[in-house]
Amino acid sequence: MNVRIRNAPTTCNQDTKLLPYLEQLCKEVRTIGESRFFSVTTEIGYSDPLAILESIHQSNEAVCYLERPTNEFSIACGEFLADAKFEGLDRFKKAKQWSKNIFKKTFVAGDHKIPGTGPTMFMAASFEPTKYCVDCPPSLQIFLPRWQVLRKGGLHYLISNIKISPDSSPKNLDAELYSRVWKLNGMRFALSKAIDPEQVTVGKPIENFHYEYAVQKALEEIKAGKLSKVVLARQLTFQTNQELPPFSIAHALRDRFPDCYTFCLSTPNSGMMVGATPEMLLRASGTVLETEAVAGSAPRGPSAGRDAHWGKTLLARKKEVHEHRVVIDSILRRLKSIGLENCHEGKPRLLRLANLQHVRTPLRVESHNNIHPFDALSALHPTPAMGGSPREVALPLVRKLENSPRGWYSGITGWIDNRGRGEFVVPIRCGKLSQKSLTLYAGAGVVSGSSPAQEKVETDWKLKAMLDVITGKSDFSGEK
Repeated sequence: MNVRIRNAPTTCNQDTKLLPYLEQLCKEVRTIGESRFFSVTTEIGYSDPLAILESIHQSNEAVCYLERPTNEFSIACGEFLADAKFEGLDRFKKAKQWSKNIFKKTFVAGDHKIPGTGPTMFMAASFEPTKYCVDCPPSLQIFLPRWQVLRKGGLHYLISNIKISPDSSPKNLDAELYSRVWKLNGMRFALSKAIDPEQVTVGKPIENFHYEYAVQKALEEIKAGKLSKVVLARQLTFQTNQELPPFSIAHALRDRFPDCYTFCLSTPNSGMMVGATPEMLLRASGTVLETEAVAGSAPRGPSAGRDAHWGKTLLARKKEVHEHRVVIDSILRRLKSIGLENCHEGKPRLLRLANLQHVRTPLRVESHNNIHPFDALSALHPTPAMGGSPREVALPLVRKLENSPRGWYSGITGWIDNRGRGEFVVPIRCGKLSQKSLTLYAGAGVVSGSSPAQEKVETDWKLKAMLDVITGKSDFSGEK
């Protein structure tokens, strides 16, 4: 539980006088003899979290941005105030304890009834539980940012976090907070700061491995009865003549895929991952946890009839039904393993995106056992939609057949606030932007009945859609 001091402002705007409260906090911290954190939520005027990032982001600075336009929800943050890195199979358990400790040491002011307001942790976890290479991102990185902005419907908030040490000056802290509110609330957005992504020259792609051959080897393992499903992901790396603009790309993605979660993710020395994912791994709200199974893919049709034909085929085709059921059953088993039973399974339905359609089944369970969202993440990740089933057989096979670590692709990113509310997605349909390169990622589920050629075609659909949004190209034929 957060430490509370008398007279904490319950609602804040840009005119709220925080100095008297900060004087109390500094006195308390001097008495304690060790540093604490202070988080203030301020309601502000209209803001676009992505536009704020575009205006103030500095190279190699930590950011996390998530937006789902159809939900009228957008959140973004920047800069480490407190952070930690964890490795190994117990990384989520360690992150849970660390975040609880930070929340416990945080004083809170302002109205934070809306999820994502108040002190909020942002987290990025790689697909692999261990960092396998120097250039790979941390296995799990979690941080309390210096600032975050949130838009929910017509409401807009700035959350400012500062560290209070025993020798802190209340006046200096007050000036820092006032400056941050003034800077972000009064921001004049640049009309055009970034270059046009379509003006960047993109070379021919380099594949990380022979995909159809790997699918064939996976099918041999499935036929031998060693596993029921494995997901193999392609990586295409393109050299570019200059760095691509991540926030312009994210803007194009959120317009084209409003039913997906558009995201930008960066930690120091790890590049920038940008994408639009349909995969929501976990949503926590009070005692209710929600997840979903998304598996199976088909193209969109050029007419209503053709589109419906593809959708009906996707819902009924034996291979797709089997693949989807494997994912659902695995999720149910994993939730049950941490004491979450009586999970409500919704009806399968089509998730129709701009270029593809998938089968989606929502799952909802009420937790009566104080299950922390990070416990659920540890149980769920990676789902069969990202790794395969059974997990203990599929994951070593993925590492054997794929030529390089996935990093953030098919890992986890998201946020959790001090009331246990949060949302976490799986970064897919994405690209990693480095100084003069672009790496695109896309995977497909391999089950009995899969065809190596068809699985490659499925990944081509996904890769070409991303390449088109990012660069204006829709094929892999070389420089434009």
